[in-house]
Amino acid sequence: MPLCASEISRPAAQEGFDRSVAAAASSAYPAMPRRPARPLFTPQLARVALSSTLAAFDEELFDEPLVERRFVWGRFFIISDPDGIRRVMQDNVDNYPRIDVLHRVFAFTAGTGMLAAEGELWRRHRRLLNPTLDHRAVLADLPVFVELSEKLAEHLAQLRPGEAINIGEIFTHLITAMTGRVFAADDRAIDPVLYRLGQYPGKYRLRDFVRLTSGRRARQDKIAEFLPLIDRLIAARRRPDYAGPRDLLWRVATARDRDGDMGLSDAEIRDEVLTLGATAATPLRVFPWFWYLLAAHPAIEARLHAELDSVLGGRAPNAEDLPRLVYLRQIVDETLRLYPPAPTMLRSAVAEDVVCGRKVPRGAVVGVFPWIVHRHRRLWRDPDRFDPDRFTPDQVAARSRYAYLPFAIGPHVCIGASLALVEIMIAVAVLAQRYRFRLVPDRAIEPIAWTNLHPKGGIHMTVEPRAGVPHAA
Repeated sequence: MPLCASEISRPAAQEGFDRSVAAAASSAYPAMPRRPARPLFTPQLARVALSSTLAAFDEELFDEPLVERRFVWGRFFIISDPDGIRRVMQDNVDNYPRIDVLHRVFAFTAGTGMLAAEGELWRRHRRLLNPTLDHRAVLADLPVFVELSEKLAEHLAQLRPGEAINIGEIFTHLITAMTGRVFAADDRAIDPVLYRLGQYPGKYRLRDFVRLTSGRRARQDKIAEFLPLIDRLIAARRRPDYAGPRDLLWRVATARDRDGDMGLSDAEIRDEVLTLGATAATPLRVFPWFWYLLAAHPAIEARLHAELDSVLGGRAPNAEDLPRLVYLRQIVDETLRLYPPAPTMLRSAVAEDVVCGRKVPRGAVVGVFPWIVHRHRRLWRDPDRFDPDRFTPDQVAARSRYAYLPFAIGPHVCIGASLALVEIMIAVAVLAQRYRFRLVPDRAIEPIAWTNLHPKGGIHMTVEPRAGVPHAA
């Protein structure tokens, strides 16, 4: 049964608060920004939030299930109650479109991509595109993920002993290669485009929020550079005599639904390719955090190694192995809880509504923040601690599904979630059989975010071969 604000006990919350304060003071707890003790004033909030949204989240937000703040520009509701999240993200989703700035930033060429469209247009696109990234389509690319992970393992073997690397930069190459193969099979011309789209939209600026056109024009100029290649690749896949691989671009270009829908127009396809390219890397940003957490928790690392050795015995993973890598999946889920790739979701209320007994007026901004929900003291025990056993089947069954949303939730759940999880598990299963990653000492690690979460300045590590581990030829 979903947790309602009226059902949450204050003593439990206070106990959670005490644990969280202890967590922040203890080096045994993973990195997180310092939380303001009290809400920030508007000038402070604007300055801090544009640098990193996480640093603007004050203590009250991790304690109260629904918080209302009033600003000069209007009312703002931060909702962490699972019942409230369900209301906004699922049951009354059409009343809560994305805020205007997201529509403007992700409008691309025609404003029809899944991050810009709403209502029936969005539903039609989602209906057409769901099969392009369903489980069957994802598993078809699994051998490619193994191949690319093996290539990264060979690259790591060439490092000098003790050589420090920025783990995020190393995995950016793997992410781009995986994404490129999913999108366009063996055509590597797409890779530079996907790499640059993976950095989009970058850091938000104040002008993004005040409807100035200069910021949008600059972004559109950058996007325009990608269009000739995208148009060429799509045109090739739409030809009647196309005999190439049925990659993601082909599946998008030829998408039809059971009702005989004529598919997407050229402009709609272009927007969706740009949207998918700009978001494909987002879930994979978990890689640096995964290796960071594993390095900081040797007992958990040893338990993972034991599972990999037992299930795989040094060989490459296949589709049948994934359900057997139970503890690996728990570690992935817990990493995504502590470091959700997209830590903020902002919506605006089209009409007046009631959420958890609170009236939400028309025009109010509503925030559902996975960073807060996943560390909320009333939803998780000792929430800032890294504990993969939170995701054993009995623990998952006892928790509201709206308390965990690393890929969003409801109709707008990330279309690439299944793909991302397979990519993550394959890469880790290949690399963790061969290597341990060790943190370079005396390096500060600070998560920062607006659109996407990332470590400020990167996470620097060294790579050690695992001794005595067999590797199948």
